[in-house]
Amino acid sequence: MNKPNVRTLSRRELLKLAGAGAAVTMLAACAPAPAAPDQPGAAPAAKEIKLAHWQHHSTSRAQTVEHFKARFEDENKNVKIDFQSIPWADYWAKLASAVAAGKGSAPDVFQIPMGLVEEYVAGKNLLPVSNLVLTAKDIEERYLPWTLQRGKKGNDYYGLPLDVQTLLIYRNNKLYKEAGLDPTVPFKDMNDLYEQSVKLTKKKGGQTDQIGCDTGYYSAFQTILFQQFLQREKNGTAWVDASTNKLVWPKYPEILDLFKWFCKLSAETDDSAFMTGQDRFALGKAGMMLGHPVSRGTLKSTAPALEYTIVPFPPRQSGQQPYTAGSNWMWVVGKWVSDLPTAWKWVYYCTNKPAQTVWSDIGGDLPSYKELVDDPKFAKTENDKVVMDSLKYATPWEWVGWAEWVKEFGDGRDRVVIGGETPEKSYTTMVDNLNKVIEIHTPKA
Repeated sequence: MNKPNVRTLSRRELLKLAGAGAAVTMLAACAPAPAAPDQPGAAPAAKEIKLAHWQHHSTSRAQTVEHFKARFEDENKNVKIDFQSIPWADYWAKLASAVAAGKGSAPDVFQIPMGLVEEYVAGKNLLPVSNLVLTAKDIEERYLPWTLQRGKKGNDYYGLPLDVQTLLIYRNNKLYKEAGLDPTVPFKDMNDLYEQSVKLTKKKGGQTDQIGCDTGYYSAFQTILFQQFLQREKNGTAWVDASTNKLVWPKYPEILDLFKWFCKLSAETDDSAFMTGQDRFALGKAGMMLGHPVSRGTLKSTAPALEYTIVPFPPRQSGQQPYTAGSNWMWVVGKWVSDLPTAWKWVYYCTNKPAQTVWSDIGGDLPSYKELVDDPKFAKTENDKVVMDSLKYATPWEWVGWAEWVKEFGDGRDRVVIGGETPEKSYTTMVDNLNKVIEIHTPKA
């Protein structure tokens, strides 16, 4: 998953926060009043509750959490949230050491990607959502099933979803038209994407002047390719065989073929040495790219004049139903928390229906609340409609672990495209390495 964009909220965005905060307050006011105490007289003062909340830093997200924190503390006078927004480079080591140390060091509430929730649950580090706040039935009725899937064990849910994203193709309208292509027509199949990428690639004097497809999001490209095949053609077969705890990919030669296809696309219509480190799509030098819906906000900020069209990722074979791989992070609660209901009350406060509107307005997140999927507020343009529709046909990424997959997918591609290794050899190495990653992230019984 891409690291979050870092930016400061504008005055207009802060006003949106204020309005949304009022909506959260109004929702809380609709909750049943607490029962009167059994004994006459004034109720005793509620004990002070302190909750430590950690997440990796992004300026806009930190400001949004600070806003919710102020509202929540105002409505719950006995609760104090110790919020820490930790730089990305420091977050993972600090979280790991704190979790290992346990109570007194570890945060009560923290943010992790969905691919790590199962590991934390298996390691007995998390507590499920409190029934005093939300029952399993409540959760299932309110949130999209695929955004919850990686956080469920048995009948319990161990996280509530935020930072929901899917994968879609962005097309540069101007470059498409220059190549004689219609940017609004969806792909027929993967071959159609490849042929369009070739047409959009330009060389001058043997040097790249324009790439047809920015394939730089190597991990996401391969994830959606492999998952689409297993979901659409193998009845949703999981990546990992439960009996061996290894990838099932070697059983299917089609996945090796998909790896070869991706390497060919990347070698022939992309160029790793071209404008290295720059956003080539935003600068008008890429015909298309694979991206998350949050990229709309980035492009609005960095390339406000760029006209582009968003379309679904192509099917492997013409006529197949659309598919996308979805990802999200989760807010979870540690086993060492002193007041479980209050911790989950805080998490739900920041992930409920009105709160999700805030996250969408500010961070560009997609909502995980079912009621919001067809809300016209989120589908004001044709691009928005494509984005919101993708929530309906997504399934979650199946990585076991997280950052290691980014490295292995990237290395697999580089060994072929840059190093000249055969796709077969590189693919075998990649599978072997990923099986080791799965083993590392599977707690021993």
